Amino acid sequence: MDAALKILAVDDNPSVTHSMRFIFSQPRYEVTGVESGDDALAKLEAHSNLYDVIIIDQKMPHLTGVELVGEIRKRGLAGKIMVLSAHLSAEIRKAYEQLDVHVLIDKPFNIHELRITVDKLAA
Repeated sequence: MDAALKILAVDDNPSVTHSMRFIFSQPRYEVTGVESGDDALAKLEAHSNLYDVIIIDQKMPHLTGVELVGEIRKRGLAGKIMVLSAHLSAEIRKAYEQLDVHVLIDKPFNIHELRITVDKLAA
């Protein structure tokens, strides 16, 4: 059996990070959830090549999703990035495009489509 797809889910709403563990269930997926950009950076720096996909919310305190992606890019940390947010204005979408974010998905989302997108992103 192939190794589990490792996902880091970053969202300040604990119900979202918790639900990601049900959407992406074991043994096919392994989800780590964190509730802030700072926590995400700490996980990524400790295990720079551990995560295949990083799922990030835009609207979070201290570090927004755009700021977090900027820090990830500046530090050269590994992992493909998907943004999953209800706050994706044209300006924010453009900022993500400039940071080479792979996928932007609006909340609410379709669970089946989310899984397919993550699988394609990790392939």
